[in-house]
Amino acid sequence: MNSFREKLIRFMYGRYGFDQLSGFLMGAGLVFGILCLFLRFLPTFIPYYICSFLNTFFYVFAFFRILSKNTYKRTLENEKYLRLRARVMPLFDDKIKSAKDRNYIYKKCPKCSSKLRLKRIKGKHTTKCPRCGQKFNVWILIEYKNSTSYGNY
Repeated sequence: MNSFREKLIRFMYGRYGFDQLSGFLMGAGLVFGILCLFLRFLPTFIPYYICSFLNTFFYVFAFFRILSKNTYKRTLENEKYLRLRARVMPLFDDKIKSAKDRNYIYKKCPKCSSKLRLKRIKGKHTTKCPRCGQKFNVWILIEYKNSTSYGNY
């Protein structure tokens, strides 16, 4: 007797399957689905219909790619997506790094453009680039307060 898993494996044989672009499309569909929940309560339904259409489009396109038997075209699409993602993601690297490391701030040297990691202490500071020796001023507007210190009880 064939189990459901064996039938599924037999059905998916020769099909493209799940990849990074399909994962992105599923995530985008989920985001638009959640957004649709909030747009339902607007007085006009046009944003809701647009959001609902995009939600459905992303899910249908993702499942089309997963179930497709044209693996060559799906591989090319995924490679294009990965190339685009490789160009876009470095734009967010500094923001991600800053969010993870709140005690420090990252600045570029005006002369050699090397990235410097500086302590996050509020005020105007003069710093020296260790690579080229250039001295420059850095303004830090917000000092990070450690939320784990509970004070004296």
